[in-house]
Amino acid sequence: MTDLTAVLPGFPTHQYVRLLPSLEKNLVTTADLLTLDCVEIAKRAQLPLLDVKRLCNAILEALQEYLGISEGKGVQQSSLLRKTGKDILSSWRTISTLDEDLDHALGGGIPTGYITEITGERHASFLLYFIVTDNLL
Repeated sequence: MTDLTAVLPGFPTHQYVRLLPSLEKNLVTTADLLTLDCVEIAKRAQLPLLDVKRLCNAILEALQEYLGISEGKGVQQSSLLRKTGKDILSSWRTISTLDEDLDHALGGGIPTGYITEITGERHASFLLYFIVTDNLL
């Protein structure tokens, strides 16, 4: 279970502290707790089934809350998964290619903060690379 704090840094492990050593000893990972049957995990780690079910459910709930796809008890953080397309586009910053048609096709220009490859004719690709490089300086 050494990966539990890496996968979910804020997970309250203190509530399940008596289960963790057995899970660690039997090489049960967080992915196992999310994907395998609780009965199989309980047998493998020789732990009470109800305790394993509680842990699996708590991890699933915490992961859903962390990803923003479930309303949890805690404060909801901003998540890319909970944003609408309009929210994402409003935060999208671009660099103009100085070609109105190409900017329109790219949704405003070449996006900043991303690696973007634009291919085409040899000289056109060079010109776009030059424009991006020139605008970044």
